[in-house]
Amino acid sequence: MEKNPLIRAAEAGDLAGIGRVLDDPAGGGTEAPGAGGLTALMRAAARGHKEAVDLLLARGAAVDARDSFGNTALMYACARGHSAVVEALVGAGAARGHVNKFGLGPADWAKWPKDGDAIVERMRA
Repeated sequence: MEKNPLIRAAEAGDLAGIGRVLDDPAGGGTEAPGAGGLTALMRAAARGHKEAVDLLLARGAAVDARDSFGNTALMYACARGHSAVVEALVGAGAARGHVNKFGLGPADWAKWPKDGDAIVERMRA
């Protein structure tokens, strides 16, 4: 189980919990990584919690933070088919051309969900 309370709140889409952790000076901030270097933003994006993504971005989360494999929140949102999250991340300036350690970018990750073409189109908008 994830030990970082911010990441646990982000995974659950718990906006009040995210706010409580970020309001606590000892909370570690938005970039405190969890297992594998994943941040709260990455976990919220992977779960499709758009409101949590919006809150984390508004509170200063780095939109292009990378996990230990070079993956970003945009990649996780693309892989899971969370188009509203993709739009939010792109709107916040997420790097659409970034590739991870394996040479895969967000458009490659968007091939996995069945509506991947629509997700790629949203990244171009």
